[in-house]
Amino acid sequence: MKCPACGGENAADAVFCANPACHKALGEFPYVAEEIDRETQAHERIADRVTGFIGHPYFLVVHTVWFALWVAINTGLFMIARRFDVYPFSLLGIVLSIEAIFITGFVLISQNRQSTHADKRAELDYEVNVRTFRDIQQIKALLGRLEERINKVERAITDT
Repeated sequence: MKCPACGGENAADAVFCANPACHKALGEFPYVAEEIDRETQAHERIADRVTGFIGHPYFLVVHTVWFALWVAINTGLFMIARRFDVYPFSLLGIVLSIEAIFITGFVLISQNRQSTHADKRAELDYEVNVRTFRDIQQIKALLGRLEERINKVERAITDT
């Protein structure tokens, strides 16, 4: 069986691709991650990268350094530049409000994309579950018929 993702050869009864770099599920089901990546628009990629940075500890480090420098410059602790935002730091508050608006937008875009991803995975899981249920029902029916035939043969043997 040939893997549709990497083109590698696999055993006929393989469930996953033998290529360790690929290791995709084999069969007729679509690859959700690849499908999502194909459909992803530029603004969604940007939102994912931004929220990836926001969720990283470096985001807190950058903001801590930024706030410390802002306060140090505007309180006169460092005389690197002229004070441009005196206490109570109104400009800093405005900049942070604008940043919060953009961060919220990026997070919402990213969450919507993740929700779409989860919906597609759930749909695929449902399809797999339905197919598995049907297969199990067929196997149960086959086992029932086999049991009947075996019982008939046993009765025929004991009657003779």
